[in-house]
Amino acid sequence: MFYQLRMAEMKDLNKLKAFMEKAGVITAGVDETVDCFMIMEDDKEDIVASLGLERFQEDGLLRALVVSEKLDQAHILSLFKSAGALGKKLAVTKLFLITNKQSSMDFLRFAGFEAFDGSVPEHLMKSEHVRLSMSKKGATLMAKNS
Repeated sequence: MFYQLRMAEMKDLNKLKAFMEKAGVITAGVDETVDCFMIMEDDKEDIVASLGLERFQEDGLLRALVVSEKLDQAHILSLFKSAGALGKKLAVTKLFLITNKQSSMDFLRFAGFEAFDGSVPEHLMKSEHVRLSMSKKGATLMAKNS
């Protein structure tokens, strides 16, 4: 099957939010930052993966990683590589993400992320997404130098 990776546009907003909501992912702030999301679509133009990158000062926050069961790890890695390239373009020095799924931790470590020692940086706490995500049971902040 053919998959296309591209940056989301305003016309994708409702479809992106529906995809995220179906997976139980927080959509707070997506309306204002839809152009910071990468989406992967199948040949029917259905979204099969999403990943957002929001900039907070010199840091980037990866959010809303949602992946269809149709995809393999190579597709997910291409999402992360694209996010890294976007981070460099935006002059981001550190990438952060929040996960509450232990099953994701090994893959995220493979992708270069480590559990962040210390409290959540204050400038990230200005994000409603961060506040809501960190309040979930088992939430772990992870980071990677970009």
